[in-house]
This record gives sequence, structure tokens and C-alpha cells, in this order.
Amino acid sequence: MSAFTESRTALLLAVLLALGLMMAACGPAEDVEPDEPEEPEEPEDPDDPEEEPDPEEPAEPLEVVFAQGSDAGTLLAMEYIDMTTHSVIQNIHDPLITRDPETMEYAPALATDWEVIDDTTWKFNLQDDVYFHNGEHLTAEHIEFTMEYILDPDNEMDYRGRYERVEEVEVIDDYTLKIHTDGPMPILEYRLTSFYPLEKGYLNEVGHDEAAVNPVGTGPMEFVQWDHEERIVLEKNEDYWQGEVQVDELIFRPVPEFSTRVAGLLTGEIDIIRDVPGHMVDEVNASDLAEVRGIPSSRINYIALVNLQEGPMQNKKVRQAMNYAVDVDELIEHVLDGHANQMAGALSELNVHHNPDLEPYPYDPDRAVELIEEAGYDPEELELVLDSPTGRYPMDEEVALAISDQLGEIGIDVEVRINEWGHHLDIIMERETGDMFLLGWGPALEAQGTIESLMTTDRTYSGFSDPELDEMVEEAINVVEPEEQLEIWHEIEEHVHEEAPWIFLWQQYDMYGVSQDLDWTPRADEVTNVWDMGPK
Repeated sequence: MSAFTESRTALLLAVLLALGLMMAACGPAEDVEPDEPEEPEEPEDPDDPEEEPDPEEPAEPLEVVFAQGSDAGTLLAMEYIDMTTHSVIQNIHDPLITRDPETMEYAPALATDWEVIDDTTWKFNLQDDVYFHNGEHLTAEHIEFTMEYILDPDNEMDYRGRYERVEEVEVIDDYTLKIHTDGPMPILEYRLTSFYPLEKGYLNEVGHDEAAVNPVGTGPMEFVQWDHEERIVLEKNEDYWQGEVQVDELIFRPVPEFSTRVAGLLTGEIDIIRDVPGHMVDEVNASDLAEVRGIPSSRINYIALVNLQEGPMQNKKVRQAMNYAVDVDELIEHVLDGHANQMAGALSELNVHHNPDLEPYPYDPDRAVELIEEAGYDPEELELVLDSPTGRYPMDEEVALAISDQLGEIGIDVEVRINEWGHHLDIIMERETGDMFLLGWGPALEAQGTIESLMTTDRTYSGFSDPELDEMVEEAINVVEPEEQLEIWHEIEEHVHEEAPWIFLWQQYDMYGVSQDLDWTPRADEVTNVWDMGPK
């Protein structure tokens, strides 16, 4: 495998009891009539079904109900960048490359192995026994077709920007291919962890819109039904190439309210929920039905300070002031009940390019006021708008309101607009947010996947433009040698810290509420594939 791989880290005892039976016999007592002699027992009839032992009861089908904050945006893989959508898609499809769940190192999936031929050429070998749900055999031609489909601007695939450096997929034979790029692309492995081959014949036959609501993949679950804003139903793929799937039916339900999700978990109606609020962890763990299983996530949360439009956020001093004015430690302690790690910049400690020399902005409201005044503004005359989703990230609405209160302490009037998740993404992509917006990003394990995607001028979810940063990123993504690459990304992080395109918040903890009957362990990269699930 490639030299670009990196590593990271992360347990029943049964007791059998036996019971002995004691028997006693006694004779007739004096002056008591003896018992009538017992009738001899009828011999057992081997053909009598009533005399046969009961056959073993078949196992109950395993149904798993998964509740998250919103419905999927599409079921066509790679059309839409959104983890709630991705959670469904990654059960219908398989990626070309995956990660080891404990170390986060790259691992085989549809690709059995791969190698870097030179700076612009990668060679991949495929599994030879993989079939789509419609019976079509996966070959290298499906990889070629999928890449071309993503890169065709007419198809409006959000993932297009992730593969724009791919020049050609060269089919060598049914199970061998080469990917040629127009320059070095050391992030290619990372990108291919969310590359899901599409079935060429099916997509050409039914068209884009039908494939987006009735998908065909190679994954452990097959699509059954989508009742929009109600549920998505998937059923077990009986012929899955990796072996037997233990989950018979997987149902995704959109449940925006945290408390409603927890209530469903504690009544047994839901088996897995995302983002248990910190103040409800003890209640879940004290129940007889569920428990909280958590892990430090690769996902980061931040407040984007939008400088793409006229306003105070175009001034660096105002953006820095926002960081001094927000007490992140207090938010973590009182809103998230301690379930997060503060970030000094754009990358968490789980990111392989994290710069350990950066220090978080300290909470200093006086310094915040000074900077705002130096920028030519009066804090008490500033009126800002902060857009936030609700139910998507841990306590997101409450976080936004608390930040509004903290900024209010130095005189800034902040209007918080609470958005349904799909609408929230739409206004970010269409550049129609207010001065600030709350967003999370993950899995965030490589610098390019975070900084390029969220801070360079033309990216889908960016709210920031800085020509100097754009140039620095362009230089970094062409560097192949790991040590030189790390040095450049550290310099970029220092620049980002100074320019303050965000209020740097935290690396979140993923707090899942999980049925005690379900064997499943959360992963730092947020993969929730049923291939990892089964009955306890």
C-alpha cells in the first residue's frame, strides 16, 4: 500500500450453573392401605410427533432502528456532502478503500491492494467476487464510469471537487485499473474512502433522479423503501461478498429533537441514536434498555466568520475579537457537560497534520473590545446574524444561543436563526447565511480535507476567501514527501490561526445511545455500517 498511510489507536464472560435433583422413596405406613399398583408405562412411540423433542427455535430477525437528526438528502452516492446522508449510503454501497476501525490506517475494501507507480499514477487491484444488488458483476469499468460521472459538471455531484485532479481511470482488465492525475495527489487514498462505485447499466437505464431515490449498490444492505421525513428501510443483502450480514433490517429515522431521540431509545423503539446530550448520559446508563457508547470523534465544530460579503467580518481584527469574546471552556463545561476537546486552530489532535505548537485564543473580552474598536467599530452598535442547525450536532442550538449571550456581554447584538438541517446546508452552499454560521466537519483526519474544503474561496461549504491562503494550500497539496508536507501544513495552520476565519471551538465526542442487546462499537471516523453490528 501507499507510503501515505498513518496510524492511530482503541473488549464476555459466561457462567454456567447446574442444579441437582434429589429423590426419596418411602414404603406404606402401618394400618394404611397400600397404594394401588401403578399401571405400567406405555412404551414410547418413535413415530408419535408429540413424543419428539422440540426443534430448536429459529433466531428472531434482527431489526435495527437508527435515529439521527435529519433525513438523507439523496440516496445517490457522492451527490451530496452530508454525514446523515452518508450514514445511509455507506450501508447500501462499499467504498474502494476503508480504514481499520482501531488504528484508522487505510485498509482494503473493494480494492484488495494498491500502489503508487509515480507521482501521478496509482494502480489498484479489485475484488473479483463482488456483485451489485441487481446481479451485475463489479469490474474496473464501473470505477471508470463512476469517476467520469462525478467529474461531469452536468451531473452536479457535490463530490466533483474532491476528484478534480483525476485525469483518467485506465482500465487494464476486469479487476485492474490505474488512476492518472494531473499532478501529485497524496490525498487520493483519503478521497477513495468515500468513493462508491455506481452500477453503470442501472444508472443509464433509470436516470439520475430515479437512482437517487431507488439506489443499487454492492453493500451489506439493499434498498427497500423511503418515506421522506419518516424512514428509510434497508434489508439484508443475502449474497454479500464479505459474508453473512447479521442485521436483517435497518431503518433510519429522522428525529431532530435530542429529547425525543432519547425517549425512543429508553422505550425500546429505537436501537441507536446520535448525540446523547451530556446531561442525559446518566439517565441512559441507568436504564435497563440502553447505554451510552462514546468515542473522541474526528469531527470538529466551529463558527464560520463569513467574509464573502460586505460587513465587519472582512476585518481580521473583528474575527480575532470574536475568538477572544467567546469562552470556549465555559461552553464545553456547561453546555456540553465536558464532552469535547477545545481546539487551538482548525485541526484536532486526531488530524495527522495537527500543529501542536498552537495555543487556543484565551477568553479575554477586554481584548475583544479593543480589537473591534481598532477595526473602526463600536461593539454596542454591531448587529450580527448567526445561523445554526438544530439537532444535528451535540447541543447545537444551545451552543449558538450561548455564544450569542457571550457576545452580548461585550455589547454585540446577535440574532440567532435556527434552521432545519437541509435548509442550513442550502444557505451555506448558496452563500445566503448571516455573518456567522455553526457547522461541523468530519471525518477530519487530514489537513487538506478540512482546510481546503472549508477555507478556500470556491469550495462548497467555505464562508471565507483569502488569496494568500488559497496559494499556500495549492502549494501544500502538490507536496508528496510526508515530512515536507507536514511542515507546510503547520505553516498554513499558523496563518489560519492568525487570520481567524472561524471561532475555533472543539473536537466533539460522539455520544451514541445504543441498545444493550446490540453488539456495536462506535468509530472515530463515524462509520456506522451494519457490517460491524450484531446481536449481543
